[in-house]
Amino acid sequence: MRITNTNETGSERRDGAVAALILIENMTTRRSPARYGYLTVDKQCEMAEAEAQRHGLHLRRLITLCDIPPRDQRTRLANILDCLKEHPAHTLIVPSPSYRGFKKTAIRKHQRVLERHGTTLLLEEQ
Repeated sequence: MRITNTNETGSERRDGAVAALILIENMTTRRSPARYGYLTVDKQCEMAEAEAQRHGLHLRRLITLCDIPPRDQRTRLANILDCLKEHPAHTLIVPSPSYRGFKKTAIRKHQRVLERHGTTLLLEEQ
């Protein structure tokens, strides 16, 4: 299941919107799965906002993925691409715990695929 919250106009999307990827295990806990740090939505948003500010960007949208399968490297990329088709973003900020357990090669693959689709993947650094 994907939930996408948008607050910007169509012209802002086309002009390079910045989005953040937020993971939640379900709508009840509103936290990322334990394997990704068990972070609250608020904490993930705070981390993404800090990373946006560090790069001089303005966070405009949240892309929230929930019901994440245990081995989700391929499905995560597919879900991200689906969300970006509906609501394009020039930059996608992801809190680093959301990629915990992913090998560097898998992260680079996600970066390359997203770049081919016009989106820069920016991992928040702790």
